[in-house]
Amino acid sequence: MFFDNDIPPLLRFNKFIEKWNQYRLNDHAIVTMGQSPNSKNYTNNQTDKILVQGNADLYKNKVLKRVFTTEITKTAIKNDILISVRAPVGDIARNQYESVVIGRGIASIKGNDFLYYQLEKMKNSGFWNKYIAGSTFESITGKDLKNAKIYTTNSDEERKIGNIFSSLTNIIQLQEHKIDSLKKLKQFLLQNMFI
Repeated sequence: MFFDNDIPPLLRFNKFIEKWNQYRLNDHAIVTMGQSPNSKNYTNNQTDKILVQGNADLYKNKVLKRVFTTEITKTAIKNDILISVRAPVGDIARNQYESVVIGRGIASIKGNDFLYYQLEKMKNSGFWNKYIAGSTFESITGKDLKNAKIYTTNSDEERKIGNIFSSLTNIIQLQEHKIDSLKKLKQFLLQNMFI
């Protein structure tokens, strides 16, 4: 369903002037809600399928290999956007593996970097709070997620916006890696330069 919305973004690349359109997420992207395998099929065997159950399995925009399963319920493929739909709602990551099993605390979305960073902005601005207010256990339904209003523009503008945020994310991750290395060096020196 298309929603008419004439509010342009505050900052744009020069040559782009047409208005952005607003749609329901499900009308613009394929959304798959997770389904948890039976816990008796969980393993520690890294040759089994990676199970992404919730935000504990998402770290720094990537999937953590933490739990594995022999039962395949719902899956997400490489580069799918994974979003937590249970406490806390809205954490996101890109699946970097060929295929993972997604549990009921996760949904997968087929989308480009423009959509990925729009979902990050929605999380940071508290967008999902209106769906979880009053609940003792934070969660959103598949219907709420699929009906969430997202923006689209032409593919060139989406690509440029996605590229700039992707580049910034990569730079931030490199700096975080350098900081971690310097902290380890400092710890090593502290332990070995004092008696």
